[in-house]
Amino acid sequence: MPFQLYTVNHLTHSLSEVAQAAAQAAEKESEWLDTPGVHSLVLVSTCNRVEIYTSADPEVRLVPASELPSQTQPLQVPSHNQTHDGSLAWNFIEGRAVAEHLYRVAAGLDSMVVGEAEVAGQVRRSFTRAQDLGEVHGLMVRMFEGALSTARKVASKTELTGLGRSVVSVGLDVAEASGRLPNWRQARVLLVGTGAYAGSTVAQLRARGVRDIANISTSDRVIAFAKNHGTRVVPAADLVPALQQADLVVTARGIGAPVLRREQVRDSLVAPDSTLTILDLALHRDVEESVRDLPGVMLWNLEDIRHRVPALAVSQVRRAHEIIEEGLSEYDAAVAARHMDPAIVQLRAIFEQAAAAEIDRLPAGDMISREAAEAAIHHVIAKLAHTPTVSAHMAAEAGLGAEWVGALATVWGLTPAVLEAALNAEVR
Repeated sequence: MPFQLYTVNHLTHSLSEVAQAAAQAAEKESEWLDTPGVHSLVLVSTCNRVEIYTSADPEVRLVPASELPSQTQPLQVPSHNQTHDGSLAWNFIEGRAVAEHLYRVAAGLDSMVVGEAEVAGQVRRSFTRAQDLGEVHGLMVRMFEGALSTARKVASKTELTGLGRSVVSVGLDVAEASGRLPNWRQARVLLVGTGAYAGSTVAQLRARGVRDIANISTSDRVIAFAKNHGTRVVPAADLVPALQQADLVVTARGIGAPVLRREQVRDSLVAPDSTLTILDLALHRDVEESVRDLPGVMLWNLEDIRHRVPALAVSQVRRAHEIIEEGLSEYDAAVAARHMDPAIVQLRAIFEQAAAAEIDRLPAGDMISREAAEAAIHHVIAKLAHTPTVSAHMAAEAGLGAEWVGALATVWGLTPAVLEAALNAEVR
């Protein structure tokens, strides 16, 4: 059954449309999985892409035809991101192109920041979740395992991860370049969120020398997060005083509604010369857009950051592509091997049927004589040899004896000496 991919990502859509796709996918995941003809499904949702990988019968479509391109060529992008009725238009890919796309995504080549370190972990977590829920089977397991293995090779054999830093790192670079922050060792940072991006933010800040990082209490997880990451907790009721003391605010919660509102930021700017730098890393924006208009506030979100990503060394990207092609070749070999499964199953059934027939012929009782056992074994061998013997004679009569011997050598691992003897033997 062919693989299908439905994707909305930063390369073809705005981040607000990515957020819209994320909400739609979260709502419909169970419905999609229960669709007749769907056999596996993995949902990958990150800050800049939403992708539904599925193995399904050819006629099955998870997204209505009106929301797909008119043609289903690999990597085709819709000419308009909204359909005539206002629905979101998804990109659609099928066949081997799905594996090519996944391998590129896992390796970080399709990220907002090429070589982004977090994306492989996001793909792995999505795959693991699907496995835990029993939603992924067969060759799709092999495809994801191969993509993640290849991503590790790209990370270890190229400098792509170092050159293409994470979205968090680029965002911090943008904030630093503004010239409004003190030395990193003196900077006071207020963090909103306890997820993967929040953890990455703490790591990036520590690497830059930041010592004062506070977590605003927005959920029950903040205590454990602060303990694990060495940050201090600020009660939610003290948000405005915490904003007054902060040089930089980083939000990475993304719950679908702003957690930092205009009036809260405005109330924190008490002094005439008050300034505040805010970095909103949430896909579903954590900061009200109107905050940007407040005097003394400088706000960047993911849409701003995407236009400030650095260029990468061409040689590193080229090497990454080579590693991906090697990984895809291994995947193709695995797919080809799986295509032989029906023939192998049939062959085993023939063997088992021949053995069962001889077992039924054995004398009753717990013990049988050596002669009876030998006779049974010879009967099985004779039955298994009958069909190949007939086909060998037919092949020879048709002038295909050499091809038949070559095929037999491949199946049974015959040595060159045996082949030569078979092809050159005189009939007596």
